[in-house]
Amino acid sequence: RERLISSGINAEYGPPCAVSAAPAKQAAKPPTADLFAALNKGSAVTSGLRKVTDDQKTHKNPELRGSSVVKASDINKNKKSPAPAAKAAVQRPPKFQLEGKKWVCEYQSGNNDIAIDAQVSQSLYVFKCDNSVINVKGKINSVTLDNCKKVAIIVDTLVASMDCVNCTSVKVQVNDKAPILNIDKTDGCQVFVKKATGLDTEFVTAKSSEVNICLVEENGEYSESSIAEQFITKYKDGKFVTELYEVVG
Repeated sequence: RERLISSGINAEYGPPCAVSAAPAKQAAKPPTADLFAALNKGSAVTSGLRKVTDDQKTHKNPELRGSSVVKASDINKNKKSPAPAAKAAVQRPPKFQLEGKKWVCEYQSGNNDIAIDAQVSQSLYVFKCDNSVINVKGKINSVTLDNCKKVAIIVDTLVASMDCVNCTSVKVQVNDKAPILNIDKTDGCQVFVKKATGLDTEFVTAKSSEVNICLVEENGEYSESSIAEQFITKYKDGKFVTELYEVVG
């Protein structure tokens, strides 16, 4: 008994119970294990599917055919309507006539024989012409080119001014004098003035590009100068000052 006590064993109740070890956790199955297991069954993989009887088949039960027809309204219900087609440009007949004291020249295309015998009290309005040449003989009060493309105009003498608005690739030739030429929203404008009479002409440009002035000599040769397109604005002496921007280099 003494040997039993000293060894830590209770003589009355026997040896202490051994603590059972916790069961080992099973390794988690890979996510594809069930898939491969089903594939390994072969043809038996469909054994668990419910069989479809003949009364549930559309081709064998006429009563099911009416309910299985897809309506045309259901097909087009989610179909987007096509975008509206772009409207074609309206072709208007060309017009060239004197209305009171104003010459009206509109919708001319490919016409190089437009000539006007002008008077001092008359004006000329040219609208939406392209690939045409206009020759204004004598003195005329004012001329306006509006929405024209590849139009050339020759004027003997302008009493007031000439305006080019919303034009593209136009040419202007002044044989005698023109006080002011206004060029607005125009891309490409070449102006020919005689050096002997055109040095007093003022050129006013706004929102335009590729504007060139050609000074024509008596022998027909000319020198070309471009109108500045870039400017820089700085704050000086308490106000903003805009100057010509020159690129060096």
